[in-house]
Order: sequence, then C-alpha cells, then structure tokens
Amino acid sequence: MADRDGLGELPLFDTEVRPVREFVAQEQRQEDDYQYITRMYSALARQILDLIEDICDQMEYEGSRMFDEYMDRTMLLTMVDKIYDKIDHQEKQDCQKKEQLLYQMILSLLGGEIYHRRCRYRRKRNMFKA
Repeated sequence: MADRDGLGELPLFDTEVRPVREFVAQEQRQEDDYQYITRMYSALARQILDLIEDICDQMEYEGSRMFDEYMDRTMLLTMVDKIYDKIDHQEKQDCQKKEQLLYQMILSLLGGEIYHRRCRYRRKRNMFKA
C-alpha cells in the first residue's frame, strides 16, 4: 500500500506482470480448445495427427522453414509423402497417391497443424519482443 498525493492507502499493481499472466491464461485456453477439438477426430484422423505432430515437433525450432512467411509447397508435400508412407490403410492401393482421399486428408490435417503452430509461434514471438 502506498500514499499517493493524499489519496490514502492505495494498492500498488505490477502493471508488467499482469499482461503476461493474462497472455499465458489466454494461450492456455486456446491450446485447451485446440486439444478438445482434435480429440473428436476419428481414429484414423487421430493416427494421422499423431504422425503429423511428430514430424512438426522435429521442425519446430527458431529459423525453421515451417515458420517462413511464405512456406515452401515442396517442403509441405514432402512432409505429406513421409506421413503417407507410414500409414497402413487399405485405400492406398485403389488409385494414384495424390488423388486419394487419404492423401488429401493428410494434406489438410498437416496444413491445420502447421497453421496452429505458426500462430502460436507468432503470438509468443510478439510477446517477448523488446
């Protein structure tokens, strides 16, 4: 408590810590919401998402091409190919790889995961800028 200009005992607030706490709480709510939504995916989509998370974890570092302003499409398709090759599913034999719904599903889920990580990366980066 402090006496400021005759106003009596007023509490002091740490104005620097409060926004950080609010940011952390908001970040946690967003992550919880994302996790809640992904738990509703089908078993196959969950299996694919686990593989996607593994490959994205390996690429999540400062300077990664995953965080480039304009991400390389070739890199994205290479990631999809790696994930596709790890999945054992009967649809794989029916038609050409890039026309299969499974391949398109992997591409869509990967795009969503990368978007999620890029947004999180930008938010954290902006918070800690000097």
